Parts: sequence; structure tokens; C-alpha cells
Amino acid sequence: MGLFFEDGGRNKRSWQCFCCGVFYDSLEIMNEHIIASHEKGREYIECPTCHFCIRDLKIHFAVKHPKRIMPKDVQTRVTIWHDFKPGTSKKKKTRKPHFRQGSFSSKKSGCDIHYRSGMEEEFYNLLEQDSDVESYFAEPFKIPYFYNGKWHDYIVDLRINYTDGSTEIWEIKPATQTGPEYEQNQAKWASMHNHAQNMGWQFIVQTEVALGKLKKKIARQRQLLN
Repeated sequence: MGLFFEDGGRNKRSWQCFCCGVFYDSLEIMNEHIIASHEKGREYIECPTCHFCIRDLKIHFAVKHPKRIMPKDVQTRVTIWHDFKPGTSKKKKTRKPHFRQGSFSSKKSGCDIHYRSGMEEEFYNLLEQDSDVESYFAEPFKIPYFYNGKWHDYIVDLRINYTDGSTEIWEIKPATQTGPEYEQNQAKWASMHNHAQNMGWQFIVQTEVALGKLKKKIARQRQLLN
């Protein structure tokens, strides 16, 4: 679940992401970072019991859930780990996956926006083309939410201002990470839903389905222009 460090003798906990090495002051924040920035199934897997990001489910269950029975028919470790070649002591060569991360230049927002996945980049590109969108801003603010007996900060993905004066707040997530078993996601989204209602906005969790619908909308707009 990441490495634990003492910070300069001040007894301040620090957690290091086992995928990229970035340090975080909170285990929960590090877990959120891994889910947002790394590829599930290759750089990490998620514990079906506590939903924390790990590399080996058998080891995790033995240490953290020794009295529980590990579920069957699930991936038990990340696929980029080195495996030994049959009958030899040599490790197989594995290739670290390349993630589409970078900077997107937005004329509507008047700035460069960092994207952490190919899906985010696609959404930005379509929002730039959508004639109904006046402007949009990535990670515009954060709100508090309560989960597992503690308060946390939730940084939303997008604020979108439309030409009709309405505003939408978007969370961009793969559909596989939107189910009720993702309790922490549900907790932050419930808080954001309430905040958006109080502000007169609409909060939407956008997945691959919404991406396909937005592509069709842009295609219809182009047809009307031609």
C-alpha cells in the first residue's frame, strides 16, 4: 500500500506512491492519487474489502484481513510485476505501460490544462468544440467530505459554464469505478451533489458512456454548420 516514512525526526507520517514515488501526507490521499493517476490492473489492484490500492492481494489479505476469506476469481496481483521464466532463474522482461498524460491548451479557458488520462484529454477536446460551452476549468475548487470517521478534501475535476448561464460540475471516472462498492467515491460525490444543489449547479459523474454521447453531439453540431 505504499511506503511509510518518518519526516526528518518530526514524527510526521509520509506515504510514498509505489507506482511513481510521489510522497503524500495522508494514506487516503495517496490512495486517491493512485486511482486517479495510474492504471488499474497493471500498476495496482484494489482490495475488494477495504478498497485500498495494493500490488499483491494474497499478501494484503494475510496482513490486513487475516480472518477473512480472500474472494475467488479476482486478479491477485498487478500484471507488470516481473515473473520468472519457466525452468530458469531469469526474470521475464516486462514493459511499463505508457499513460497519456500531458497538457491541453484551451482557448475557452485561456490556459493550459493538465490531463491524467486519455479520457480526460478526449473530454477537454470535445468541450473545446462544443458550441454550448462558454468556458471550463479543471480542478477549480475543493470541498470537504466525511468518510470512514474522518474529514477529507475532494478536488472536483471540472467546472463547465454554458452559454445559457447554467453551470455543471463534472467528475470524470471510468464506469468500473462508479459502483456502490467504491464507498469513498460515493461519499465525496454525495457531498458534491449537496454543494452543487446549494449553488444552483448540477453535479454529474461522466464515464465512457457520456464521452460517446458528447462525440455524437459534436458531430450533430458540425452537420448543422455544413
